[in-house]
Amino acid sequence: MNIIARAAGRPMLSEKRRVTLESMYALVGTHSAVKLCRWQKSMMRGRGGCYKWTMYGIQSHQCMEATPSMACANKCVFCWRLNTNPTATEWKWQVDDPQTIVDGMLSSHKALIQGVRGMPGVTEKGLEEAMNPKHCALSLVGESVLYPYVNTFLHLLHEKGMSTFLVNNGQFPDALKELTPVTQLYLSVDAPNRETMKLLDRPVFSDYWERFQHSIAHMSERKERTVFRLTMISGFNMSEENLLDTKLCLKLVDQICES
Repeated sequence: MNIIARAAGRPMLSEKRRVTLESMYALVGTHSAVKLCRWQKSMMRGRGGCYKWTMYGIQSHQCMEATPSMACANKCVFCWRLNTNPTATEWKWQVDDPQTIVDGMLSSHKALIQGVRGMPGVTEKGLEEAMNPKHCALSLVGESVLYPYVNTFLHLLHEKGMSTFLVNNGQFPDALKELTPVTQLYLSVDAPNRETMKLLDRPVFSDYWERFQHSIAHMSERKERTVFRLTMISGFNMSEENLLDTKLCLKLVDQICES
């Protein structure tokens, strides 16, 4: 089905939800968003950057944090976006055109940068550089691979010479398998077993653990850089007294390394 045919569905975000989300993000179209992170503002002031600056020399203020899908398949208890975004097991909404999304993201990103002008410490050089993003962190909110035309979307970013850092939660292994190469691909690892994942991530899929296992296998087949990102919560899954047992965590790490 082409994009024009799929564009006839209902919008992902209701008007009430849009009002809530607009206080946190710059919404793009019917299901995408961008936002400035603290490290972008920090580097525009000539201060430090995020881990990508430390590890790869990437200028944080030239990185656009975004998502083409506000929806997710989990309701993680530790998520700061909890109860503000839709959850779903499949795409069931209007689909925005990938080119329109990319153009809208860049336009909104530049508008946000302009809003930082005059902030104490922000330099003109930093502002000028930030207006020309060279990288895109697809980690803002939701699940990017849920967007039906994510590969076209990524291709358009790459055509602009932008590197891409995409985070996924392992709930859409088929989409992950078909995903076009990105600069760096992340899998969020929040739990070492089925029971803990259900408690922590509160997934909407009934076969969430099997999906996660398939995603680990697909990650091992990727040719680009891959990252397994562990979420460690003090007082919950960092102690043997708690549900997330250290030995189980080590077993999962071994499985990841073997794959």
